[in-house]
Amino acid sequence: MRLAPTPRPTPGRPVRHRPIRTAMLSAVSALVMLVPTLVAPPAANAIPAQDLPAIGVDTGRFKLPIACTINFAGVLPVLWLPLDVDIQGVAPVQLGPGQEFWLTQGSGSITFPEWLTTLAPILGIDRADATVSDMSIGATNSTPDAVNIAKDPITLTDIPVEPGKPLKVGLPAPGQDPFDVGPYTAPQSGKVTLGFNSAFAQVDLKSSAGFSLPITADCKPRGGNALLTIAVGGEPGQPPAKFHGAPLNFPEPKSGELAGIINAPYQCTWSGQSHDVGIAVGADGIPLTVSRSGSFSFTNASGALTVPKETVNDLLDQGVTTVSGKVSELNLEVEGGTPQTLNVIPSQGVPIPATTLVRDQRLVVPLPADGTLTAGPFKPSSGSENVRVMLGGARAQLAFDGGAPTEATCGKPSPSVYLVDNPVT
Repeated sequence: MRLAPTPRPTPGRPVRHRPIRTAMLSAVSALVMLVPTLVAPPAANAIPAQDLPAIGVDTGRFKLPIACTINFAGVLPVLWLPLDVDIQGVAPVQLGPGQEFWLTQGSGSITFPEWLTTLAPILGIDRADATVSDMSIGATNSTPDAVNIAKDPITLTDIPVEPGKPLKVGLPAPGQDPFDVGPYTAPQSGKVTLGFNSAFAQVDLKSSAGFSLPITADCKPRGGNALLTIAVGGEPGQPPAKFHGAPLNFPEPKSGELAGIINAPYQCTWSGQSHDVGIAVGADGIPLTVSRSGSFSFTNASGALTVPKETVNDLLDQGVTTVSGKVSELNLEVEGGTPQTLNVIPSQGVPIPATTLVRDQRLVVPLPADGTLTAGPFKPSSGSENVRVMLGGARAQLAFDGGAPTEATCGKPSPSVYLVDNPVT
C-alpha cells in the first residue's frame, strides 16, 4: 500500500521525504477520506502522536474467526469448535517488484472457551502446558506463499487455568521477542494478501495430583482470514521492507473485526513542484467480510498528517514558519462495490489549523483535532467477490505564513494503498 518512488524505512536508516506543503492538504483529506458521511461520535479522540507508525508502515490487530478440530486424549470423539485467533503485526503498505518483505512484531493467541475449564475444580486442574507446531501466515502470489513461525515447535509451560474462564494460548512465550514472519519475496506486479493459513496446538491440562488431559486443536480459517492487501509496483531493486519499533497499542477487536493505522505516502504538487507527505488513517471495528446483501463502514476513524523532520527543516530553510488552509477534496476509490468513487470532504471543506514548524522535529497534525469520524456504508456490487477500498486523490488550498491560498493537488498513491480488502460472503 505504498507509493513506488517513496523511500521506505529500514532498520537504522530514516526515511527521507521531499519538501511538502500539500502535505497539510493530504493530511486532512486523508482523515476525512474515511468519511463518506461525516459523523462525529461524542467523546472520542484522534490518533495519538505516539501511536503513529512511520510513513510507509501499516500496523494492525485482527480477530479472525477460525474452526478447530478438537481431539481429547487421542481417543474421545472429535469436536468441531468455532474459535478466534488474535493476531497483530507490522507490514509495508506498498511493495516494489521482487522486493523482500516481512510481517514484523508479530504475535498471536488462540482462546479456548470457558467450558473446557469447567472440569478444573473436579479434576484438580490448575495449569496447562501447550506446544504449538503450526502457526502459518500466508502471502498470496509471493515466494514462499506461507511461513510457519512455529516450524520449530514452541512450548509454553504452566499456563494458569482458572475454572470457568477462557484459556488463552499465546505466542510468543512470555519473555520472548515478537516474531518476524518472513522473508517473503513479492511478485513482479499485482498485489499480495497476508492472511492466517493454519494452526496446530497440543494442550495438556494438568492437575497437582499428576492427572493430565491432553487436547489437540487443528485450526483453519473460516470466513475472512486476510490481514491486509499490499499493492506491488514502482521501481525494482528496492531495499528489504522490515520494520521494527512501530507502536502497537490496539485494544482487542471483536470477533471478525480489525483495528489498524496506515501511514500512507502521497506525492503532492503546488507551484509546479512535487513533494512527499505522510497521511495516516486509523480506525477500529472494521469487519473482515461483507455479506452479499449487506454493507460495512469504518467507525472511530481518524487520521494525522505526518511530516518528517527533514521536510520540516527544508520548509524552514525556504522561509516558511506556519502552514494553514482548507481541504476541499479527498477521494476514496472502491473496487467491487459502491460507491465507486467518493469525495468524503463536505462542500464547505475541512479547515487546516495554523501549524507552526519547529526545526528538527517531525510535524504531526491530528485530523480532526478532536473526535473521530465514521465512513460508509460500502456495498458489494452484483457478482463481486471482494470489496476493496483504496485511497484516491486529494486537493486543498494552502496558505504559508498567512499568505494568499495556493492550490495543491495530491495524486492517487501509486501503487495503490488499500484500506480494506473484504471478501463477499
